[in-house]
Amino acid sequence: MVLDQTFDQLLAEPVYAGLQPSELWLHFAALNQIPRQSGNEGQASWYVKGIADSVGAAWESDTVGNTVVRVNAATGYEAAPAVCVQAHLDMVCDKDAGVRHDFLSDPTRPCRKGSSIYASGTTLGADNGIGVAAALALLTTPGLKHGPLELLFTVDEERGLVGALGLSPSLLRSKTLINLDSEDEGVLTIGSAGGQDTHISLPIPTKAVNADSHSAYAISVSGLKGGHSGVEIGEGRANALQLLTALIDGPRRVGVNLRVASISGGTADNAIPHSAQAVVVTPTVSAANFQERVGIFEAGLEGFWRKKEPGLAISVNEVGVPAEALESESSDALISLLATLPHGPLKMLSDSRDAQVETSANLAIVDKPYDQHVRVIVSTRSFDEDSLRDLEKKLSSISTRFGATAKTMSGYPAWKPEPLGSELVSLTAKLYKGVYRHEPEIEAVHAGLECGAIAAAVPDLRAISFGPRILGAHTTKEHVLIPTVLSTWQLLTRLLTQLASAEQE
Repeated sequence: MVLDQTFDQLLAEPVYAGLQPSELWLHFAALNQIPRQSGNEGQASWYVKGIADSVGAAWESDTVGNTVVRVNAATGYEAAPAVCVQAHLDMVCDKDAGVRHDFLSDPTRPCRKGSSIYASGTTLGADNGIGVAAALALLTTPGLKHGPLELLFTVDEERGLVGALGLSPSLLRSKTLINLDSEDEGVLTIGSAGGQDTHISLPIPTKAVNADSHSAYAISVSGLKGGHSGVEIGEGRANALQLLTALIDGPRRVGVNLRVASISGGTADNAIPHSAQAVVVTPTVSAANFQERVGIFEAGLEGFWRKKEPGLAISVNEVGVPAEALESESSDALISLLATLPHGPLKMLSDSRDAQVETSANLAIVDKPYDQHVRVIVSTRSFDEDSLRDLEKKLSSISTRFGATAKTMSGYPAWKPEPLGSELVSLTAKLYKGVYRHEPEIEAVHAGLECGAIAAAVPDLRAISFGPRILGAHTTKEHVLIPTVLSTWQLLTRLLTQLASAEQE
């Protein structure tokens, strides 16, 4: 893997000038130059291996593409048990409308705004690039005190923990795992929800459209906050696919004759859709009625979401009439399906001090019609396995009602929360207070973390997760707060030292 700049040049860039710890920011700057879309982590993997080779550290990869780098203990800590520090190499790839960026070849272009690092019109990849950079900094920062380390770099996390689920058990010897994929420096995470995706396929036979007697309209919804479907699903954010469906379904339900020609929206199964678009056709004699009715629903949606979604933009524009559109029956079935599928929190944890989601669904993706079918992806999460099974049956029932078929893909297990009084949690909380001068929040999260999948491969594994403050993950507003990166580094290095010292006493 060849970088366009040397390491000295990377750190001399204004965006990273003077930031600490310098080794961590150096590796993050290098990762910015490496395309690492889920399923395309090869160059990032080679970067990791190249850094390991440069310091004489052994590495090993499994058949899925996960890589572990073995780091020798510091002098005096050789007898301590190994500890695994883990992060994932891939990132969610999204960009603003009008931004030209090829995620298979173009580098991320970071920018510094105040005390945060953003990207320029795309996702930044701080999730989980900062975690990867921190793990690599353990390899290249001199003078650190720790026992034997296993730095585990997993692949394809953002598409359903694929790498972690395929982890070869022989790759790890550690029984303690520190996951660096959390996004709030105020929280120590000790458990996470399990999840799975359901792919729904609906047949959509089409029929020719007479351009002389029909009009066509492009409808788009954009500018929503979007966000991570595990982290922000309980915040009541709008889903662009739901809003788009309402704009089509509203006029249809009051008698406007219309057919869908195309519809699409959503970028990833774990991201709340922030934009969606469709083209519909209606007899020209009904065009005025359609415009009036869709205008009413547009005004209603804008009024309802004005405070929570200030960036919401809805457009309805007349366009050229397409050659064909869905038949009336299949168009009605598609819109009814999308209007019926669940989205958002479905059940709350009864024993949670704060309002915390137990079970949720994310209406995540609708693909443009292809091969006479349209695909809908719904991502579901829960701490409770039975709730996931019940939700799977519900999605299948809804699909069948509208002539579609549903297939639930392989999911990922929940991470059973680490006991609050365990040595690992107690020690990390004590060290956290020493760094931040206040107590941490200790919680299980609704988002899926790889700890559950790794624990399934490594029996008796104890785990904890923490990280810097990353806001807007999975969106083009993603940014990392610079001061929290140093604090996370201090917590990580102190924890590794204390774990090695305690195990040798």
